[in-house]
Amino acid sequence: MILALAVIVGLAASWARHRSRTASQIAAIPLRWAWLALLAVVLQIPLLRAPFAPTEQVRLQQALFLVSHLLLLVFVWQNRRLLAVQILGVGVICNLLVTLVNGGFMPISPETLVQINPGSSAGQWTIGYHYGRSKDVILLREGTRLWMLSDMLVLPPPFPWPTAFSLGDLLLSIGIVVLLQGPGRGYREEP
Repeated sequence: MILALAVIVGLAASWARHRSRTASQIAAIPLRWAWLALLAVVLQIPLLRAPFAPTEQVRLQQALFLVSHLLLLVFVWQNRRLLAVQILGVGVICNLLVTLVNGGFMPISPETLVQINPGSSAGQWTIGYHYGRSKDVILLREGTRLWMLSDMLVLPPPFPWPTAFSLGDLLLSIGIVVLLQGPGRGYREEP
């Protein structure tokens, strides 16, 4: 959700800066292998559509999710000359690290789930289960490795759809907003 919001904010900021030239500015971004980023997003969809279930029931979706991160790393490497992609890359690495050390899913605590699911209680969330329609596994905070990189941040009201996100997601969002401003900022030619 936060990444979709970043695209909207990035496009709005680009339009505010460039007006009628917005589309041409975005089209002029010198991205290499952009299809890898699109493929990575597509590979994440099965996990994001999987229901609340034991993690064993979503292993294929989890594998595709992990492969998507590898594709994103290749995309980042191919575009490392862009400041926005460098920021994206740090976000991808943060998310991949916390995911790998926590069994291949992004951890989320029952307390965070209560914040984004008003009316629920921490006790109703089954530890070790895939939190449906997400990339998350439910883990206790004290049982989470690299907890500070997990889905522990919450988009507060007045945002209409409560959502949790990680520091990596925040960096990805910043990178998206910067990238959508078009070429020129933070771009350096390779020798």
